[in-house]
Amino acid sequence: MIAVTGYRTTIAQQLRSLLPKKEAMARYTGQPADRYLFAAGVLHNVGLVVQTEEQQIESVDVNMLRVMGDCEHVLGKIPDARICVIGSMGGIRGSFDQTYAACKAGIHQYVKNCKIMPNQQIVCVAPTIIMDSGMTERRNEDGQAALQRRIAEHPKKRFLRAIEVARLVHFLLYVDEGFITNTVIEMHGNE
Repeated sequence: MIAVTGYRTTIAQQLRSLLPKKEAMARYTGQPADRYLFAAGVLHNVGLVVQTEEQQIESVDVNMLRVMGDCEHVLGKIPDARICVIGSMGGIRGSFDQTYAACKAGIHQYVKNCKIMPNQQIVCVAPTIIMDSGMTERRNEDGQAALQRRIAEHPKKRFLRAIEVARLVHFLLYVDEGFITNTVIEMHGNE
């Protein structure tokens, strides 16, 4: 079974389509599972200086603290835990939402430096803008215009698709034997 935070995210839904029929996907509740995907995230449509205190607190909690706490819980109880965390290229290159970027950078560092047992795996996938994700589709008119300008400048002339991220997550958790660990894999299309 794979336990997931961000159960309704586009990435989680695409991953579900790649799982063998016998493999169950459930919301992460703290109960033991074979594999874990931590894919929850929140991006506000404004920068740090105009965010409310509640938005800042939510971003730090959802994008960093809760993920770190959940990973520590799993790693402390499951000797063969396999964990994939969804980070962001925003944590590497920055974002208009500086709180989000700082939290994702913190998650990346956590994954790189996390102490694990020999049969455990923790890896982070840091995608660029995912064109069919809720975060992208919910952007306001100005945000959508900015995205169109960035697509025109992108070497691939498009953004990443959620299925591409899901395929990498599937490989890491189901195909790779756990040797790929304590790393952040960037998915940016040579941007």
